[in-house]
Amino acid sequence: MNFFQKIYQIYYKPKIFYPRRTYSLLGEDTIINNFFKKDNGIYVDIGCYHPLQGNNTHLLYRRGWKGVNIDINSLSVELFKIKRPDDINLRVAVSDKSEKINYYFRKKINMLNTINKNFASKNFPNGFKKDKIQSETLNNILQKTKYKNSKLDLINIDVEGNEFKVLKKFNFKKYLPTIICIEIHHMSKKQLKRDKIYSLLIRKNYALIYQNKYAFIFKQNKI
Repeated sequence: MNFFQKIYQIYYKPKIFYPRRTYSLLGEDTIINNFFKKDNGIYVDIGCYHPLQGNNTHLLYRRGWKGVNIDINSLSVELFKIKRPDDINLRVAVSDKSEKINYYFRKKINMLNTINKNFASKNFPNGFKKDKIQSETLNNILQKTKYKNSKLDLINIDVEGNEFKVLKKFNFKKYLPTIICIEIHHMSKKQLKRDKIYSLLIRKNYALIYQNKYAFIFKQNKI
């Protein structure tokens, strides 16, 4: 893919040329953007997908924020390298182990590409392909960046059925993220309190401050 084809992929809908109030699918980026008053924060976007479309960190990036963008789609990472060259843009799977694993995809860039085979089977009923990718814990990934000793302002997690494994071994005490935005699917209010992602974040001293369908935002309680 040449430079111009990559540019087209970034701006693949004409309306994206015009500034918008929200770039998220469910408007969660406006909640996050309004929460933070500073213009020099740090985000980590896991399952970043696209630098504009369906993105939860673009509004912060426009304000001068920087951070780490991670995806299993090679094209996604290339687009971030063009659009956000000052960020750290990585192609790796984030999980609870360091190992080579399968990832499942329908095309080179897709919101639903995943390392969770059950999720792929459910969401790609017409079939999918698979390949190998390296997985790492979020701790190991951050340790190799300039943010290895930084407090994080935002962690955004959208990894299609693998969200709990991202958090399972994450060092909350070291990185102290202020806000965690995460997807939790197919959850009634009664089921939510028994959900392992919700339960983990409550144990880690976070409170739910926003929910819209499957988009959840948790805020760190003051210690």
